[in-house]
Amino acid sequence: MQYHYEINTPEKDELLPYIHQYIHFSSSSKKLLQKNLWPSANASLIFNFKKTKLNDKLSPVVAIAGLHDVIHVIQPEENDIDTIIVHCSPALLTVFSTTQTSFITNTIIDAKDIFGETIASLSTSLQLVKNIKARQNLLDTFFIGLLTKTTEQTSCFAKLAKAIQSNPEYKITLGTEISYRHLSRMFKQIIGVNIQTYRRLARFELAKQLIIQETPISLTGVGYQSGYYDQAHFAKEFKKLSGLRAKYFGPLCSI
Repeated sequence: MQYHYEINTPEKDELLPYIHQYIHFSSSSKKLLQKNLWPSANASLIFNFKKTKLNDKLSPVVAIAGLHDVIHVIQPEENDIDTIIVHCSPALLTVFSTTQTSFITNTIIDAKDIFGETIASLSTSLQLVKNIKARQNLLDTFFIGLLTKTTEQTSCFAKLAKAIQSNPEYKITLGTEISYRHLSRMFKQIIGVNIQTYRRLARFELAKQLIIQETPISLTGVGYQSGYYDQAHFAKEFKKLSGLRAKYFGPLCSI
């Protein structure tokens, strides 16, 4: 038996620059199932309502995975699985921590180190309800509350990251008051990696989504639409980040 999962986006438009996806997944099986968390241009907030390991270590109830170009492995310790993954902009994390986001790149930490006990209270509330719609309403309400603490600078960089994620070749237009070098330095401070690295992760993420979509296109088309220079560049980068050749990347690799 494989995982059942459902992917949704926030219902509140103001959350969209910060919260990209809610992924609810579960399974009840006699066999323990392992799931990969693929390289991503998002940070991930991971709610594990059952005993679970992340990269062979016992996971906190709520974990944060920063931007990563490595594969994180989720392995339940129980047959009954109940997990929510929130893909979010790393910019959201800077609101609650003086630590630069780059320090959690390719790292997994306890979410309480960033959000404090409020995240534990949210986790308890989510665990008490099983309905996906009700859980999403709780998540939306929690994150709407966080937006009151965001700054204009955080909002600008979250929107820039979202634009690059939607189109990895997004052209940044600079005014006379800021240099590209300064912009890239600030981007890394708030998002966690420089712009070039973020484009690389965004290309992979877009390619991954194009491969698994219900109406597939050719791999040549995937490479072109994802912004790779040519087919050789696409094949090399995809294999490097996923460990798989693009044609073997299955439909259950969507998270």
